[in-house]
Amino acid sequence: MALRRLAQENYAASSGSPRTPDTIPGTPALADSPTNSPLPSTPRGRISFGTYRSPASTPSISSSVPFDWNAARTRRPPPYATPPQNRPRKSMGVGGSGSGAPARKAVVRKKSFLEKITSIPSVIAFEIALFPHNVPLPSSKTSAWILGGLAHFINLCVRISQIRKVPDSDLGWEDMYREGEGESWFDWTVPVTILLVSASFLNTLYLLTRIRIYRLHQRSDPVSSPNAKFVSEQLDLEPLKLPSMGSRIYAGAWYTFSVSWRFLLGMKPPTPSVMSQGKTARVLQLDVWAPGELEMTLFNIYSPAHALLWMATSSSNWMIMLIIMGLATAQLSVLTQSYNALIKDKDIISAEVLNEYNQGFVYPRLNPIRKDVAVMTHQSEVVNVWED
Repeated sequence: MALRRLAQENYAASSGSPRTPDTIPGTPALADSPTNSPLPSTPRGRISFGTYRSPASTPSISSSVPFDWNAARTRRPPPYATPPQNRPRKSMGVGGSGSGAPARKAVVRKKSFLEKITSIPSVIAFEIALFPHNVPLPSSKTSAWILGGLAHFINLCVRISQIRKVPDSDLGWEDMYREGEGESWFDWTVPVTILLVSASFLNTLYLLTRIRIYRLHQRSDPVSSPNAKFVSEQLDLEPLKLPSMGSRIYAGAWYTFSVSWRFLLGMKPPTPSVMSQGKTARVLQLDVWAPGELEMTLFNIYSPAHALLWMATSSSNWMIMLIIMGLATAQLSVLTQSYNALIKDKDIISAEVLNEYNQGFVYPRLNPIRKDVAVMTHQSEVVNVWED
C-alpha cells in the first residue's frame, strides 16, 4: 500500500513519464542493477496530500491507470510512470500498433433455417397483437375525405340505378313507378340506402357523445355549465373509467322515459341513485365534449342531411341538390375550422396572460437576495428578574 500511495503522489507531481532516473551527463545509468546504488541527484518537488484532504479530491490512479510494478520491484527512483499499453483490445477487435496482425472481424450469429421456421408463429402473433396500429393508415382528415367521397359515390350509383329503370315518360316519378308496374320495390338499392343513412346517423351520434371526464376536487360550489354535475367518488387513485356509448344512451333514454311518465302523473322527477361503497366524497364532475378529427371531418362531408338529400335527388332536381350539398359541406367546414381557430387563439391568450403574470410577479420573488443579521451576547449580560 505504501508503494501504491507513493506512485499516486509521484504520478500527480510528474508531467511526463520518464523511465530512467536523472543521471549526470556522460555517466551510465546504474538503476538497472539492484547491487549498484544510484548516484545522488537533485530531488524533485512533490505534491503532498495531507490528511485533511478528502480522498475524493485526490487523483485515483489505481482505478483507471495500472500500477508499474516492475519499476517498484527493481527499486527504481520515483516518479513511476504508467507502462505502455500495446496490447490490443479484444472487445474492439483491433490489433496493437506494433503488431502486424490483421484486425479481427466481428462475428454476427445468424438464425438457422429451422429457427426461422419455428419463429414464424410468434412473429404472426406479435403482428396480430399490434393490429391495427401496425397498419400504415393515412391521417384522420385524409381517411374522412376518402370515406365521405366513397359514400357520395355509392349514393350516386344507387340513384342512377333507380333512374335507369324508369322510362322517359315517367321521369320525375321514379319512387312511384314500381307501384304502378307491379314490380317489387325491394332490391339491392334499398339495403344500401339504409346502410348509408344508418352510417351517417351513427357517426353523428358517436361524434356528439364523445366526451372526456374531468373532476374538480377543489371546487365546492357549482359552475355555470350544463355539463357539470355533482357525483359521489371513492377516494382512491384509480383512473376514471369512461362509460360506454351504449350505457350512456340507455341511461339517457330510461331517464327521459321516467321523467315523461312521472310528469304526466304529476310526480317528482327521479333522482339518480348512487350506491356508496367505502369512503366517498361529493365531487363536481365536468363532462367535456371531445370530438375527434375523423368524426368531425366525416360529419362535414357526409352528414345525415347529405344522406336525406340523396334520397330526394331525382332526374329533375339533381343539379340543385348537388349545389345544396356542396354549400352544406362548405358551411360546416368553415364553421368548424373557425371555431377550432378560436379555441387555439383563446389558449394562446391564456398562456400569454399566465406568462406575463409569472414574469412580472412570480419569478422576481422566487429567490430574493437576503442576509441574516445576528447579535451575539453573553450569559452575564442577561438579567434574570426572578433571581435578582
